[in-house]
Parts: sequence; structure tokens; C-alpha cells
Amino acid sequence: MQLFIRIILTVSSVVVILHAQVTAYTPENPLDLNNADYEEILRLPVPSEIAEEIYRRITFQGPLDNVYELNDIRGMTPSLFLKIKPLVRIEPYRPQSDREERLEDLYYRLSRWEGDEGGSQALVDSWIERALEPYNINNVRYDELVNLQSVSPVDAASIISYRNQVGRIASPRDLRSAPYISYYGYRNALNFLTFEPSEVHHEIHGHLLTRMDDSPFMTEEAEATAQIPVEQIQNNYPNVFTRFFGTIGRDIRFGYSYYHGLNEPYLYQDIGFGQVPKAKMYLGFENQKMGPLEIRKIYLGNYSLAFGQGVVMENTDFFQPRKSGYGWRKRFLGLSGDNSRTRQYALTGVATQMGYKNLEVFLFGSFDKRDALLNTSPVLIDGERHYPLNQLIVLDQRFEYAPQDSIRRNFDLSWRDNTSELMFGTHLAYDLWPATQVGFTYYESAYDRLLRPGIQEVVAEGNLAMADNEILNSYGGPVSDGENPLWDAAKSFRRVYGFDFRTVYRNVAIQGEYAELDKDKGFLGNNPYAMVLNAYVQYNSLYVLALVRDYHLEFDNPYQRSFSNYRRFKRTIFEDYFYLQDPQYGQLYTNNPQPQAERGFYLYSRYQINRQFVLTTEYDNFRRVSDDASQYRLVGTIDYRPIFPLRINLRQKFQGREVQNNLSLEYFENLEFRGRVILRLSRYDELGMLYVNSTTKFRPRPRFLFPVIPGSTENMSGNVASPAEALGGFFTHNFNDWMKLSGFLGYYKGFFWNFEDTQFMVMDSNRGAMRYWISLYSRISPQISIRMKYTRDYNQPIHYIQTRTTENVPRTAENGFYYQGDLYQPSAAFYYLEFNLHF
Repeated sequence: MQLFIRIILTVSSVVVILHAQVTAYTPENPLDLNNADYEEILRLPVPSEIAEEIYRRITFQGPLDNVYELNDIRGMTPSLFLKIKPLVRIEPYRPQSDREERLEDLYYRLSRWEGDEGGSQALVDSWIERALEPYNINNVRYDELVNLQSVSPVDAASIISYRNQVGRIASPRDLRSAPYISYYGYRNALNFLTFEPSEVHHEIHGHLLTRMDDSPFMTEEAEATAQIPVEQIQNNYPNVFTRFFGTIGRDIRFGYSYYHGLNEPYLYQDIGFGQVPKAKMYLGFENQKMGPLEIRKIYLGNYSLAFGQGVVMENTDFFQPRKSGYGWRKRFLGLSGDNSRTRQYALTGVATQMGYKNLEVFLFGSFDKRDALLNTSPVLIDGERHYPLNQLIVLDQRFEYAPQDSIRRNFDLSWRDNTSELMFGTHLAYDLWPATQVGFTYYESAYDRLLRPGIQEVVAEGNLAMADNEILNSYGGPVSDGENPLWDAAKSFRRVYGFDFRTVYRNVAIQGEYAELDKDKGFLGNNPYAMVLNAYVQYNSLYVLALVRDYHLEFDNPYQRSFSNYRRFKRTIFEDYFYLQDPQYGQLYTNNPQPQAERGFYLYSRYQINRQFVLTTEYDNFRRVSDDASQYRLVGTIDYRPIFPLRINLRQKFQGREVQNNLSLEYFENLEFRGRVILRLSRYDELGMLYVNSTTKFRPRPRFLFPVIPGSTENMSGNVASPAEALGGFFTHNFNDWMKLSGFLGYYKGFFWNFEDTQFMVMDSNRGAMRYWISLYSRISPQISIRMKYTRDYNQPIHYIQTRTTENVPRTAENGFYYQGDLYQPSAAFYYLEFNLHF
């Protein structure tokens, strides 16, 4: 923590120094007046009215020819002129490049994208890149359009069809004439498109981001992490994430990323002549042609893949609920360099995307290490002990061993990089006509360990009766045993294949994907399967999405990221870390990016009644396949603007699991209300208030309370609900185009989630807590920006503490006094620092 505070103070000092250097105009360092912006002119030793007149003169009448023309400025006096004359110089006006102009125009959007912590880093990278180097609308492809922010398949198809119809789209006004394109699709597409051919310059451009924070893990993960013995934590360094991507012209891409988790040991890799921190990097070539064959992309190193609905392939470590592929729940479709924080499911090797007329072919191969829990019971292979793989696991902190699992530590069974995976696969897609495509995806993974998922190797002794079908049906056993002709060390494999399609007709888009996990039962036979089908209808003021999914319980594909309400192993014993052999094994659930086996349908609609009212509804009804329990989720939102600056947002959620079925008595009901009032001010400033009220009802839980009678092990009572409430206010103030301050102050009790600047945070306090955060975003120059955030959380103090046994008997010390305290107030402070450079 002390090191992180020093870093914050050092960076803050650098910012002050840089600003001081900018403001310190001297005869040796005069201001270039013709190329200065308003803020720089304002720092001259003249009244603000005179500075504004100088800026208006240069902006609207053109650059100054000599310094003496300042005498023509209204309000300028001889004394003021003599005061600033040695502090300024007159140079020819240097027009901004297209990239610099777009940096200025997209300042507010870039400030959000740069700090985005979403799972699809490929999307954010592509938005930043294309915002600064836009596509030419007259040769952009459909698959490139659908990856743009808030551009739907209907919007993309409308642009392609209209271009084919008229031959060339010449202007934004021309684009607005495209039939079926939505207003929002049109407005967002303009951020990434240009209408005139741009000159190709083989210049080097790029974006560098460095982020450090010591934000805690989410709720249950934080509880489990708190049980790590202090002596096993090797450092107190924060989360560190560095990401860089660069371009040379429009054809060459390269990138580098490094991530270090909170308190985890530093990991290094051998590069032959030394060791360097373990990182990801890639080199890509795009837009190459070999006669009629297009080499659209080829990437070496780390890369990302996603096809169709994410049923067969999407390699990210992060789970996003209800990932429909629309709106804010998009995935980057296709191939890209991997700059994300993904470590477990990173692909390392070579991948290419080729096109020949209407056919598109992806080929990919990867070889990398995976983190996994190994069984402590070995099997003999050729007379040697072999420890099979139990479950793959995504780790927050990549310690060498689970801190409290002494058995695996004694057997030297590390869970880090203990399994090698060789993967190869393909995706074939054929365009039947514009915006209509059918595809086939196949991949096979080989492992150098047998796959033997056994719950007895994870759960603590005495808790095996609480096993769940979703765990018991994990892929493995003799059906997974096999060799690989490309790799002698292979002992098991996993093979997944599937079909996908998409089509757009006028304002309707239909998409789907079907896949099977090969268990040698014949194609379209009895193999475990997964299916997603959706339809999307779009009008100017209304759009509706309907989606159906059906996932077989045995469809265990670690690269599946398709639509689901919950992640894999929800409501299994893996969710209750205190039943496991080590609390850190709870990450089998908390960090699992795979969807839960569900069967159900989902509806989403957004209707803008008029300029004042927008209604949004979201309904999900599904069954958890493991126990056939029916669940639902209904969310309604009203967005009301009685007058333009005032916005009232009301959101009500009803969510639950049916009271009883033939396999499970577990149930819950959740009612959550969130209300926000936002007042828009000038220069994008805003003030707002937030109120949250939530209640979760469930079956009585006596185990959470002490026994009624000391010495008894029975309890006839138990809590049946978990209420929550929060009230707070927030603000955003833009001092100018270069500096923004935002913050929040509020009180919460119970479970509370909130978006805090660029972070999504989840908190929980049984006693109640005050929380505030303040964030400063500053552009030091047109290319450099920083973001600093400080968060403080004060829990309600406990004025009297008494230590008791599990039988509710007060503990006493040898001197006869009770163990007790007078005041206890848990509090915590968190820091966030971010640096961005565009060039």
C-alpha cells in the first residue's frame, strides 16, 4: 500500500510539473500564439476577456502575421502589450492532422473507452483504433461494421445494401437515406466511418495504457481471499495492467500486454538469453492479396477468436451475463490480436483469416499452458505415476499452490501452468448473399494429462452428499482418452464442432448456432449439444430481441461464452467455498467463464414513446438443467425527461426461483428498485441522486444463527431474507476540455452494486457503511491523459464486541475477563491510477 501511495504521489507531482512547465511562459520559452488553444492563451498574464478576444481573432480571422497585430485586439492596452510581447512568438499556423482532429472531437468517448474494464478488450481496442483511423464507408465489409459500437446487424446490412444499390455513399446525409438504418446506428457509425478515400501513410501510431489499482475482489471472493495466510503473500503490490497496440499504416498491427494480480507473485518467462515478466504480445498483417485470394488477417503470438453466438469458440476469461451479441453485450466477431487481461484461455500460436469470393476461411493453432486442479490420487501409465486433471480453473491470484491445501503442496501438485494444451481448428463461412451467411466451426484440444473430474478431490471430507449433477457431468473419463498425431505427449482430447448462420431481411435479423461435444455417439445423434437462436426486429423508435437457448448438461466446452443468466456451477457446492478443501477452490465457480446449463427464452425491448419517455423491458424465463428448477428475471425501466436537462430513471427487477419442484426445495425471490435523478448542466456537467431498495427472500437458514439453547446443536429459527438499501449522490464537473472531476457519496446497508467511473463494484455490509469516491481525469496534452481515483469505505462501528463459542457461550480468559472490545469500525481505502498515451 505504501509503495502504491508513493506511485500516486510521484505521478501527481509529475502532472503538476508538466502543467507548470506549460504555464511558465518566458522569453526563452514563449507561447506559439497561432497554434495555441484557448486554455494556453488563458494562461498569459492578461484578463480572461482579453485572452478570449485573442483566441476569437485567431480562430475566426486567421493567424497573426506579426506580434504587433495584437494591438488591434479590443481591450488591449500598451502596457498589456508590452507585458506579453516577450512571452509570445508568431509562427506559421500548423493545421492538425486528421488523427489529431479526431482525438479532439472524440475526447469524451475516448475518456470512457480508455478505462473500460469490460470482458471484450478486442472491441474496445477496435473502437479506439477505428475512431482515430476510420473505415472508408465505400469498401468496408459487413463483418467489420457489426463490430462497431451500437451498430446492429440490421444497420450494417442496410449500409451494405444501400451502397450496392447506389454505387457510392458520398456524405452523412446520403447515409441517412439508407432504408432501415436506425438513428442510433447512424449516429454511432459516423464515429468510425469516412466518406472520402484517405491517403495511406506508413506512419506508426499507437495507444499505450497503464493501470494500477488495489480494488478488492467481489464479495465472496474477497471473503475467501481474506483467509490466505499472511506469510504466504509474497508482496503487497497492486493490480497492474499495461496494454499497448500499434499500427504501421493500415496493414501492420502489433501489441503487448502485461497483467499482475493483487498480491500475487511476479511470474517470468525465459526468452533464451534471460528472463522477462510473463506477458502477451502479437504481430499481425492485414489486407494482403495473392491474386484472387485475400489474406485479410494473419496473427502471430497471442490472438482472440469468436464466432457465431459464442457456443463453440470465444476465448476470454470473463463471464458476461445475458451476452446476446447486441448493444452493450456485443462480442468481437472474428480474429484480432489479444491485448486483454485473459490469461487462462489465452491462445498462443498462429491464426489467419482468408477470403476467396464469397468464401471466408479461418485457420488457427495454439499451444499454451493452463491452470488446473490436479487429483491427488495418481494413476499408473507405463509404470510411472500420473496425476490427472480434475478441473480447469481461472485464478485471480496465481500462487503456486492453493494456500491452505497442504496435501497438494506436499505432493508438489501446483495448480499453475501444470497442463499443456495443443489446439487447432477452423471456421468456414460462406456468404449466400449480402448479410446472409452460413458457417461451420471445429476445434480440437489435446492435453498432456488425463481428464478425470472427481468431486471427492475438491470437496472437503464429509460434504460429498452435497454434490450436484452439473459437477458430476463434467467432461472426462475414458471417453476423453486419446492420442494426437501432432503431439506425442497427448493423453486426452476434447473435440467440439457446430454450425452457425445469420441473415438480415429488411429490418429483421435472425441468427443462430448449434454445436456438439464429440463423445463418439454420432453427429446429430446422442452427443451433448448446445443451441442458441435469436431474432431481432428494429424500427426507429422500437427494437425487440427474442432469444432461445438450450444447453445439454454434459456440454462441457471451456470456450463456450454464449448467452446465459448464470455462470457454470452456480448453486453447486463449488459456490460455497467453505465446504471445499481450500477456500480458493471457490474460484471454480466465481471465475468460471462458461455458461450454466440452461434451457429457456429471453425477450428484450426498447420503445421510445416520444422525446420524453423511453420504456425498456427485459424478461428471461429458463430452467436450470441440473435440477429442472424454473427461474425467471423481469426488469422494467422507465426513462423520463420532463425537461431537457432533467432525467429520471426508474428501474424495477423481479427475480426468483420457483418454490418447489421434484428435485430441489431451494428457492429465492429478489425485488430490487433503483431510482436515479440526473440534472444535466452545461459543458457535460451533471448532478444526480441514487436510491436503491432490495430484498432477497429465501428458505430459512438456521446455520447462520447461534443455537437457541447453549450446548444444543439444533436451531428452530433462521433468517429468511436479506434486505438492502442505499442512498447517494454523484456529480461530474468538466473544468474545461482538458480536466474532469467526478465523484460519489452515499450510504448503503446490505448488498449493493454500482458503476464507479470506469469500474463496476460490488459491496456488502451487514451493519451499513458510508462510501465515497472521487476521480480526476486530465488531459496533459492532446495525446496524454491520466485518471486518478480514490475510494473510501467506512462501515458502521460496533460499540461492543464479545467473543463467543459456537455454542453461544462467552469465551473467558485465564484472568476471568471476557474477551471483548469497546469500538470496532472496519474501513478501507482503495486507489486507482491510469495513464494513456495516443501517438
